[in-house]
Amino acid sequence: MKRLQIWRALVASVPLVVTLGAASCADAGEERSPADLPGPAPNVVPDAGAAADAACDGDACAASSPCADTDFCPVATGPDPRWTLTAVWGSSKDDVWAVGSRGTILHWDGAAWTATPSGTQQTLFAIAGTGPGDVWAFSSRGVVLRSTGFAAGTATWTAAPPVAPTYAQYPPQVHSESLLLSAWAGGSGELWTAGEPYPVVPDGESRPTPMNLWRRAKAGAPVAWDHDVIGSSVAIRGLWGDVADGVWAVGGTSGAALQRAGRTFHATVTAGAPTWTEIDSQSSTDLHAVWGSSAGDVWAVGDRGAVRHWTNATPRRWAIIDVPTESDLRAVWGSGPSDVWVVGDAGTILHFDGETWTPATATFPLGLIPNLRGVWGSGADDVWIVGDSIVLHATGKAKSAR
Repeated sequence: MKRLQIWRALVASVPLVVTLGAASCADAGEERSPADLPGPAPNVVPDAGAAADAACDGDACAASSPCADTDFCPVATGPDPRWTLTAVWGSSKDDVWAVGSRGTILHWDGAAWTATPSGTQQTLFAIAGTGPGDVWAFSSRGVVLRSTGFAAGTATWTAAPPVAPTYAQYPPQVHSESLLLSAWAGGSGELWTAGEPYPVVPDGESRPTPMNLWRRAKAGAPVAWDHDVIGSSVAIRGLWGDVADGVWAVGGTSGAALQRAGRTFHATVTAGAPTWTEIDSQSSTDLHAVWGSSAGDVWAVGDRGAVRHWTNATPRRWAIIDVPTESDLRAVWGSGPSDVWVVGDAGTILHFDGETWTPATATFPLGLIPNLRGVWGSGADDVWIVGDSIVLHATGKAKSAR
Protein backbone atom coordinates (compact mmCIF):
# COMPACT_ATOMS: atom_id res chain seq x y z
CA MET A 1 0.00 0.00 0.00
CA LYS A 2 1.40 3.36 -1.00
CA ARG A 3 2.03 5.94 1.72
CA LEU A 4 0.61 9.44 1.43
CA GLN A 5 3.19 12.21 1.77
CA ILE A 6 1.97 15.75 2.31
CA TRP A 7 4.06 18.57 0.88
CA ARG A 8 3.74 22.23 0.29
CA ALA A 9 5.54 24.31 -2.27
CA LEU A 10 6.32 27.70 -0.73
CA VAL A 11 7.15 30.88 -2.59
CA ALA A 12 9.38 32.53 -0.02
CA SER A 13 8.10 35.84 1.38
CA VAL A 14 4.69 35.35 -0.25
CA PRO A 15 2.00 34.03 2.17
CA LEU A 16 0.61 31.43 -0.22
CA VAL A 17 0.85 27.75 0.70
CA VAL A 18 -0.12 24.99 -1.69
CA THR A 19 -0.69 21.47 -0.31
CA LEU A 20 0.06 18.61 -2.66
CA GLY A 21 -0.60 14.88 -2.42
CA ALA A 22 2.28 12.79 -3.76
CA ALA A 23 0.71 9.35 -3.35
CA SER A 24 1.54 8.28 -6.90
CA CYS A 25 5.26 8.93 -6.59
CA ALA A 26 6.79 7.87 -3.32
CA ASP A 27 5.75 5.42 -0.76
CA ALA A 28 24.98 15.55 8.47
CA GLY A 29 44.28 23.40 24.24
CA GLU A 30 44.56 19.78 24.61
CA GLU A 31 43.09 17.33 22.33
CA ARG A 32 40.47 15.07 23.82
CA SER A 33 38.59 12.07 22.57
CA PRO A 34 35.06 13.02 21.41
CA ALA A 35 31.95 11.19 22.58
CA ASP A 36 29.46 9.92 20.06
CA LEU A 37 26.39 11.98 19.29
CA PRO A 38 23.01 10.42 20.01
CA GLY A 39 21.99 8.04 17.27
CA PRO A 40 20.12 9.34 14.23
CA ALA A 41 16.36 9.52 14.27
CA PRO A 42 14.23 8.34 11.35
CA ASN A 43 14.29 10.68 8.37
CA VAL A 44 11.42 13.13 8.21
CA VAL A 45 12.02 14.35 4.67
CA PRO A 46 12.75 12.18 1.62
CA ASP A 47 16.11 12.15 -0.11
CA ALA A 48 15.82 14.31 -3.21
CA GLY A 49 17.29 11.45 -5.19
CA ALA A 50 15.32 8.63 -3.57
CA ALA A 51 13.97 5.95 -5.87
CA ALA A 52 10.37 6.21 -6.90
CA ASP A 53 7.69 3.72 -5.94
CA ALA A 54 7.76 0.68 -8.24
CA ALA A 55 4.20 1.39 -9.34
CA CYS A 56 5.16 4.89 -10.51
CA ASP A 57 7.03 5.40 -13.73
CA GLY A 58 7.41 7.73 -16.68
CA ASP A 59 6.08 11.26 -16.94
CA ALA A 60 3.21 10.64 -14.51
CA CYS A 61 5.66 10.19 -11.63
CA ALA A 62 7.72 13.26 -12.49
CA ALA A 63 4.59 15.38 -12.79
CA SER A 64 3.47 14.53 -9.27
CA SER A 65 6.84 15.12 -7.60
CA PRO A 66 6.59 17.93 -5.02
CA CYS A 67 10.03 19.25 -6.07
CA ALA A 68 9.41 19.30 -9.81
CA ASP A 69 8.82 23.03 -10.08
CA THR A 70 10.62 24.55 -7.09
CA ASP A 71 14.11 26.00 -6.69
CA PHE A 72 14.96 23.99 -3.57
CA CYS A 73 14.03 20.51 -2.35
CA PRO A 74 14.60 18.93 1.09
CA VAL A 75 17.29 16.26 1.48
CA ALA A 76 17.35 13.66 4.26
CA THR A 77 20.13 13.99 6.86
CA GLY A 78 19.46 11.63 9.78
CA PRO A 79 19.83 13.47 13.16
CA ASP A 80 16.96 14.26 15.48
CA PRO A 81 14.57 16.48 13.50
CA ARG A 82 14.10 18.77 16.51
CA TRP A 83 17.64 20.04 16.17
CA THR A 84 18.49 23.26 14.36
CA LEU A 85 21.27 23.66 11.80
CA THR A 86 22.89 27.08 12.06
CA ALA A 87 25.58 27.21 9.35
CA VAL A 88 26.89 25.44 6.25
CA TRP A 89 30.27 25.55 4.50
CA GLY A 90 32.25 23.38 2.14
CA SER A 91 35.51 23.07 0.24
CA SER A 92 33.91 21.48 -2.84
CA LYS A 93 30.74 19.93 -4.21
CA ASP A 94 31.55 16.64 -2.49
CA ASP A 95 32.84 18.06 0.79
CA VAL A 96 30.13 20.07 2.57
CA TRP A 97 29.68 20.58 6.32
CA ALA A 98 26.70 21.73 8.42
CA VAL A 99 26.63 22.44 12.17
CA GLY A 100 23.94 23.17 14.73
CA SER A 101 22.35 22.55 18.10
CA ARG A 102 23.34 19.74 20.49
CA GLY A 103 26.80 19.70 18.90
CA THR A 104 25.47 18.44 15.57
CA ILE A 105 28.04 18.18 12.79
CA LEU A 106 26.98 16.70 9.44
CA HIS A 107 29.00 15.97 6.30
CA TRP A 108 27.92 15.61 2.66
CA ASP A 109 30.22 13.46 0.51
CA GLY A 110 28.34 13.91 -2.75
CA ALA A 111 25.92 11.07 -2.08
CA ALA A 112 24.60 11.31 1.51
CA TRP A 113 24.72 13.31 4.73
CA THR A 114 26.52 11.63 7.63
CA ALA A 115 26.54 12.66 11.30
CA THR A 116 30.03 12.87 12.83
CA PRO A 117 30.68 12.84 16.61
CA SER A 118 31.61 16.27 17.94
CA GLY A 119 32.16 15.52 21.63
CA THR A 120 30.03 18.47 22.76
CA GLN A 121 26.38 19.16 23.44
CA GLN A 122 26.80 22.90 22.95
CA THR A 123 25.27 24.58 19.92
CA LEU A 124 27.78 25.23 17.15
CA PHE A 125 27.23 28.54 15.38
CA ALA A 126 29.88 28.66 12.66
CA ILE A 127 32.03 26.42 10.49
CA ALA A 128 34.92 27.28 8.18
CA GLY A 129 38.09 25.75 6.86
CA THR A 130 41.30 26.48 5.01
CA GLY A 131 40.76 23.31 2.98
CA PRO A 132 39.28 19.79 3.15
CA GLY A 133 41.91 18.69 5.67
CA ASP A 134 41.63 21.66 8.04
CA VAL A 135 38.04 22.31 9.20
CA TRP A 136 36.91 24.29 12.26
CA ALA A 137 33.61 24.49 14.16
CA PHE A 138 32.90 27.23 16.71
CA SER A 139 30.56 27.48 19.68
CA SER A 140 31.96 29.75 22.39
CA ARG A 141 35.16 31.12 23.87
CA GLY A 142 36.03 27.73 25.31
CA VAL A 143 34.52 25.36 22.72
CA VAL A 144 36.42 25.34 19.43
CA LEU A 145 36.67 22.10 17.46
CA ARG A 146 39.09 21.09 14.72
CA SER A 147 39.07 18.22 12.22
CA THR A 148 41.49 16.93 9.63
CA GLY A 149 38.55 16.18 7.36
CA PHE A 150 36.13 13.45 6.37
CA ALA A 151 37.62 10.03 5.60
CA ALA A 152 36.48 6.41 5.71
CA GLY A 153 32.91 7.45 6.42
CA THR A 154 33.54 9.67 9.44
CA ALA A 155 35.55 12.55 10.89
CA THR A 156 37.43 13.03 14.15
CA TRP A 157 36.89 16.31 15.98
CA THR A 158 39.29 17.41 18.70
CA ALA A 159 39.15 20.32 21.11
CA ALA A 160 41.37 23.23 20.08
CA PRO A 161 42.70 25.73 22.63
CA PRO A 162 40.13 28.32 23.78
CA VAL A 163 40.34 31.62 21.93
CA ALA A 164 40.90 33.43 25.25
CA PRO A 165 41.86 32.34 28.77
CA THR A 166 39.20 32.04 31.44
CA TYR A 167 38.54 35.43 33.01
CA ALA A 168 37.65 35.44 36.71
CA GLN A 169 37.31 38.90 38.19
CA TYR A 170 36.46 37.71 41.68
CA PRO A 171 37.32 34.02 42.00
CA PRO A 172 35.58 31.66 42.04
CA GLN A 173 33.10 33.71 39.97
CA VAL A 174 33.93 33.30 36.28
CA HIS A 175 32.73 35.59 33.52
CA SER A 176 29.92 34.11 31.42
CA GLU A 177 31.02 32.37 28.23
CA SER A 178 30.76 34.51 25.11
CA LEU A 179 29.47 32.95 21.91
CA LEU A 180 31.45 32.71 18.67
CA LEU A 181 28.86 33.53 16.02
CA SER A 182 30.88 33.74 12.81
CA ALA A 183 33.99 32.45 11.08
CA TRP A 184 35.91 33.04 7.87
CA ALA A 185 39.02 31.46 6.37
CA GLY A 186 41.17 33.27 3.83
CA GLY A 187 42.83 31.78 0.79
CA SER A 188 46.35 31.92 2.27
CA GLY A 189 45.46 29.92 5.36
CA GLU A 190 44.44 32.52 7.91
CA LEU A 191 41.40 31.76 10.07
CA TRP A 192 39.13 34.32 11.75
CA THR A 193 36.31 33.94 14.27
CA ALA A 194 34.23 36.57 16.05
CA GLY A 195 31.21 36.94 18.28
CA GLU A 196 30.20 38.41 21.61
CA PRO A 197 32.70 40.50 23.61
CA TYR A 198 34.75 38.67 26.23
CA PRO A 199 37.11 40.31 28.76
CA VAL A 200 40.80 39.81 27.96
CA VAL A 201 43.69 41.35 29.86
CA PRO A 202 46.26 42.41 27.22
CA ASP A 203 49.94 41.74 27.87
CA GLY A 204 51.46 44.38 30.10
CA GLU A 205 48.09 45.65 31.34
CA SER A 206 46.05 45.00 34.47
CA ARG A 207 42.53 45.87 33.32
CA PRO A 208 40.45 43.77 30.90
CA THR A 209 39.31 44.88 27.45
CA PRO A 210 36.20 43.36 25.81
CA MET A 211 37.60 41.48 22.80
CA ASN A 212 35.29 40.12 20.09
CA LEU A 213 37.63 38.94 17.30
CA TRP A 214 40.24 36.21 17.23
CA ARG A 215 42.44 35.04 14.36
CA ARG A 216 45.05 32.48 13.52
CA ALA A 217 47.34 34.12 11.02
CA LYS A 218 49.04 31.10 9.44
CA ALA A 219 47.86 27.60 8.57
CA GLY A 220 49.94 24.73 9.89
CA ALA A 221 51.39 26.76 12.75
CA PRO A 222 50.67 25.90 16.39
CA VAL A 223 47.23 27.17 17.32
CA ALA A 224 47.57 30.54 19.00
CA TRP A 225 44.81 33.10 18.78
CA ASP A 226 45.56 36.78 18.31
CA HIS A 227 42.79 38.87 19.85
CA ASP A 228 41.33 42.19 18.79
CA VAL A 229 38.36 44.42 19.51
CA ILE A 230 35.95 45.72 16.87
CA GLY A 231 33.96 48.61 18.27
CA SER A 232 32.69 48.70 21.83
CA SER A 233 29.77 46.59 23.05
CA VAL A 234 29.39 45.01 19.60
CA ALA A 235 28.47 41.39 18.87
CA ILE A 236 30.01 40.40 15.53
CA ARG A 237 27.63 38.06 13.68
CA GLY A 238 29.18 37.87 10.22
CA LEU A 239 32.68 37.87 8.68
CA TRP A 240 33.84 37.90 5.08
CA GLY A 241 36.80 39.23 3.18
CA ASP A 242 39.86 38.93 1.06
CA VAL A 243 43.14 39.74 2.72
CA ALA A 244 44.25 41.58 -0.40
CA ASP A 245 41.23 43.90 -0.22
CA GLY A 246 40.32 43.78 3.47
CA VAL A 247 37.91 42.03 5.80
CA TRP A 248 34.30 42.97 6.64
CA ALA A 249 32.63 42.38 10.01
CA VAL A 250 28.92 42.99 10.66
CA GLY A 251 26.72 42.70 13.70
CA GLY A 252 24.87 44.70 16.29
CA THR A 253 24.92 46.06 19.78
CA SER A 254 25.65 43.76 22.68
CA GLY A 255 24.27 43.97 26.19
CA ALA A 256 22.75 47.24 27.41
CA ALA A 257 24.47 49.48 24.84
CA LEU A 258 22.28 52.31 23.59
CA GLN A 259 24.02 52.69 20.24
CA ARG A 260 22.33 52.00 16.94
CA ALA A 261 21.96 48.27 16.31
CA GLY A 262 23.27 47.74 12.77
CA ARG A 263 27.08 47.95 12.74
CA THR A 264 29.59 47.29 9.95
CA PHE A 265 33.38 47.49 10.09
CA HIS A 266 36.14 47.15 7.51
CA ALA A 267 39.75 46.20 8.24
CA THR A 268 42.88 46.79 6.27
CA VAL A 269 45.11 43.81 6.98
CA THR A 270 48.86 44.27 7.31
CA ALA A 271 51.63 42.29 8.94
CA GLY A 272 50.39 43.48 12.32
CA ALA A 273 46.94 43.75 13.84
CA PRO A 274 43.99 44.73 11.61
CA THR A 275 42.98 48.38 11.57
CA TRP A 276 39.18 48.61 11.80
CA THR A 277 37.08 51.47 10.44
CA GLU A 278 33.33 51.67 11.04
CA ILE A 279 31.17 52.30 7.95
CA ASP A 280 27.62 53.64 8.22
CA SER A 281 25.25 50.73 7.55
CA GLN A 282 22.13 52.92 7.57
CA SER A 283 20.50 50.13 9.56
CA SER A 284 18.74 50.37 12.92
CA THR A 285 18.47 46.58 13.15
CA ASP A 286 21.08 43.87 13.73
CA LEU A 287 23.02 42.61 10.73
CA HIS A 288 23.69 38.87 10.67
CA ALA A 289 25.83 38.06 7.64
CA VAL A 290 28.10 39.51 4.96
CA TRP A 291 29.43 38.20 1.65
CA GLY A 292 30.93 39.71 -1.47
CA SER A 293 32.13 38.77 -4.94
CA SER A 294 34.84 41.46 -4.86
CA ALA A 295 35.99 44.50 -2.92
CA GLY A 296 33.42 46.62 -4.77
CA ASP A 297 30.47 44.23 -4.52
CA VAL A 298 29.63 43.30 -0.92
CA TRP A 299 26.22 42.42 0.57
CA ALA A 300 25.09 42.53 4.22
CA VAL A 301 21.74 41.28 5.53
CA GLY A 302 19.87 41.46 8.82
CA ASP A 303 16.66 41.83 10.75
CA ARG A 304 13.36 43.07 9.32
CA GLY A 305 14.44 42.47 5.73
CA ALA A 306 17.54 44.66 5.94
CA VAL A 307 19.72 44.32 2.84
CA ARG A 308 22.72 46.60 2.31
CA HIS A 309 25.05 46.83 -0.69
CA TRP A 310 28.62 48.14 -0.74
CA THR A 311 30.05 49.25 -4.09
CA ASN A 312 32.48 51.89 -2.80
CA ALA A 313 30.44 54.45 -4.76
CA THR A 314 29.77 56.29 -1.49
CA PRO A 315 32.79 55.39 0.66
CA ARG A 316 31.22 56.41 3.96
CA ARG A 317 27.98 54.41 3.82
CA TRP A 318 26.22 51.32 2.49
CA ALA A 319 23.34 51.60 0.03
CA ILE A 320 19.87 50.61 1.24
CA ILE A 321 18.32 47.93 -1.00
CA ASP A 322 14.59 47.24 -1.10
CA VAL A 323 13.71 43.55 -1.17
CA PRO A 324 10.33 41.75 -1.20
CA THR A 325 10.34 40.68 2.47
CA GLU A 326 10.28 42.01 6.02
CA SER A 327 11.45 38.75 7.56
CA ASP A 328 14.69 38.60 9.53
CA LEU A 329 17.48 37.59 7.14
CA ARG A 330 20.19 35.28 8.48
CA ALA A 331 22.70 34.42 5.74
CA VAL A 332 23.97 35.46 2.31
CA TRP A 333 26.15 33.74 -0.29
CA GLY A 334 26.68 33.95 -4.03
CA SER A 335 28.65 32.44 -6.88
CA GLY A 336 29.20 35.85 -8.43
CA PRO A 337 27.78 39.38 -8.78
CA SER A 338 24.78 38.12 -10.78
CA ASP A 339 23.95 35.11 -8.59
CA VAL A 340 23.38 35.92 -4.91
CA TRP A 341 21.19 34.05 -2.41
CA VAL A 342 19.77 35.31 0.90
CA VAL A 343 17.84 33.19 3.43
CA GLY A 344 15.95 33.98 6.61
CA ASP A 345 12.98 33.37 8.87
CA ALA A 346 9.68 31.76 7.84
CA GLY A 347 11.26 29.96 4.88
CA THR A 348 12.46 33.17 3.23
CA ILE A 349 14.69 32.63 0.19
CA LEU A 350 15.62 35.53 -2.10
CA HIS A 351 17.70 35.52 -5.29
CA PHE A 352 19.56 38.36 -7.02
CA ASP A 353 20.26 38.01 -10.73
CA GLY A 354 22.41 41.11 -11.05
CA GLU A 355 19.43 43.45 -11.44
CA THR A 356 16.46 42.33 -9.33
CA TRP A 357 15.79 40.59 -6.03
CA THR A 358 12.97 38.02 -6.33
CA PRO A 359 11.50 35.36 -4.00
CA ALA A 360 12.57 31.79 -4.69
CA THR A 361 10.50 28.66 -4.17
CA ALA A 362 11.09 25.69 -1.90
CA THR A 363 9.26 22.51 -0.95
CA PHE A 364 8.75 21.95 2.79
CA PRO A 365 7.11 19.07 4.66
CA LEU A 366 3.74 19.88 6.18
CA GLY A 367 4.08 21.73 9.48
CA LEU A 368 5.58 24.93 10.81
CA ILE A 369 7.52 26.77 8.10
CA PRO A 370 11.18 26.59 9.21
CA ASN A 371 13.54 29.47 9.78
CA LEU A 372 16.53 29.23 7.43
CA ARG A 373 19.93 30.11 8.89
CA GLY A 374 22.75 29.24 6.49
CA VAL A 375 23.51 29.15 2.76
CA TRP A 376 26.57 28.06 0.81
CA GLY A 377 27.34 26.57 -2.57
CA SER A 378 30.21 25.26 -4.64
CA GLY A 379 28.78 27.06 -7.68
CA ALA A 380 25.65 28.44 -9.28
CA ASP A 381 24.22 24.95 -9.85
CA ASP A 382 25.06 23.55 -6.38
CA VAL A 383 23.55 25.55 -3.50
CA TRP A 384 22.74 24.29 0.02
CA ILE A 385 20.46 25.91 2.62
CA VAL A 386 20.15 24.80 6.26
CA GLY A 387 17.81 25.78 9.08
CA ASP A 388 15.34 24.49 11.64
CA SER A 389 15.06 20.73 11.06
CA ILE A 390 15.73 21.15 7.34
CA VAL A 391 18.41 20.85 4.67
CA LEU A 392 17.53 22.12 1.19
CA HIS A 393 19.41 21.65 -2.07
CA ALA A 394 19.01 23.56 -5.30
CA THR A 395 17.09 21.50 -7.84
CA GLY A 396 18.24 23.37 -10.93
CA LYS A 397 14.73 23.00 -12.32
CA ALA A 398 13.47 26.55 -11.87
CA LYS A 399 14.75 29.60 -13.69
CA SER A 400 16.20 31.29 -10.62
CA ALA A 401 18.42 28.27 -9.93
CA ARG A 402 19.90 28.08 -13.44
